[in-house]
Amino acid sequence: MSPVDPEEPQAAGDFWVVPAFGEGADDSVRVTVAIAVDESDGLQDTDVTVELLADGTALTVAEQPAAGPLPTIGLAGANAYALYRFDNPDRLTPATVTVTVRGGTAAFDVSSPVA
Repeated sequence: MSPVDPEEPQAAGDFWVVPAFGEGADDSVRVTVAIAVDESDGLQDTDVTVELLADGTALTVAEQPAAGPLPTIGLAGANAYALYRFDNPDRLTPATVTVTVRGGTAAFDVSSPVA
């Protein structure tokens, strides 16, 4: 897999997704996933999963979306947001994030910066 700009949306089945990263305050990595939706999609927390690999290790999910519908923001279109936090006590370098929405998957290689 070649490095992919994590700000460039990819298709995960019928949905376009893009992750954003940040460091948590307690040796963790935060991943926010924006999912392009129609108002009728009604995505739920159970419709989305995120896996984060760092240095060959799957990091443990420490926080995930609250049960129920994902929050959405409507501007020119609408995006649902899924917020995750992964424990990273060894401060491993994130390499791949995989987003699955209703069975469709998109993988983002975040191991190398994209110019």
